Amino acid sequence: MDYLPLIALALATLGLPLWLTASLWRARQGSRLGWLLKLIYASTFLALVLVAGRWDITGYYTRFVLLALFVAATAASWRHVRRLPVRAEGERRWRRYWADAAAAALFAALIVYAAGGYFAPKEAVRLAFPLRDGWFMVGQGGDNPLLNHHNGHPAQRFALDVTALNPAGFRAGGLLPETLESYAIFGHPVVSPCAGTVAAARDGLPDLTPPARDPENAAGNHVAIRCGEVTVELAHLRRGSVVVGEGETVAAGDRIGAVGNSGNTTEPHLHVHAVGADGAGVPMLFDGRFPVRNATFAR
Repeated sequence: MDYLPLIALALATLGLPLWLTASLWRARQGSRLGWLLKLIYASTFLALVLVAGRWDITGYYTRFVLLALFVAATAASWRHVRRLPVRAEGERRWRRYWADAAAAALFAALIVYAAGGYFAPKEAVRLAFPLRDGWFMVGQGGDNPLLNHHNGHPAQRFALDVTALNPAGFRAGGLLPETLESYAIFGHPVVSPCAGTVAAARDGLPDLTPPARDPENAAGNHVAIRCGEVTVELAHLRRGSVVVGEGETVAAGDRIGAVGNSGNTTEPHLHVHAVGADGAGVPMLFDGRFPVRNATFAR
């Protein structure tokens, strides 16, 4: 069942853009107006996919290939339509192209909506990035449900799911491999993002074989650190990796565990969120940056 969302994601971020690119390449419109509307429709969809797609899954470099193909298709199709009239005979009403115009307007509105999730409220807490020894990408993050599936949960409104990228730019060797070592982030050291006191720590839960999950122990093996007025939780740690206990004092950068696949998760990643005294989610800044989907950090 968990394969279906990934397949749908691949189709949306790869299949549809490639289909639109191919259709633009071979487009034989009757006028430059018709071509322009088709170009705007395809461009807005591609822009939306570039903003909201999961490029840790479909490939960090893949989006640049898609963009290059789209530019090439636009240039090639323009050669066929540049000598056409602005409007062909009978094109007196926009309704002939209402579908393309309506789709472009919808995708543009979604882009604007997604862009609103890139800005952190002023009360964000500054933290150190909690991972070492890798190239990391935010899979879920931002103040928007289109960018962050945690956003609808008050305590996890600004939560992050972080993966690592292998040299080819993918978070794993395959769509949803069952071998934990196939995921670039599995086993990476997790460090404290702040100086504080360990409020909770748990170890001993098994690392599950994807896509199995443990909803009864949502955070899995985890560490929660009280950092001033907020508590930061780092979840889904590897069994046997947690090296701190409740009540211990830690400094920013101290090792606390390693990334695993324990708890309510379908694949290895690090989940991070911060809450205030009232239990509400608090936005986080890492190196002064508000992490949103597809943001990268190299350590």
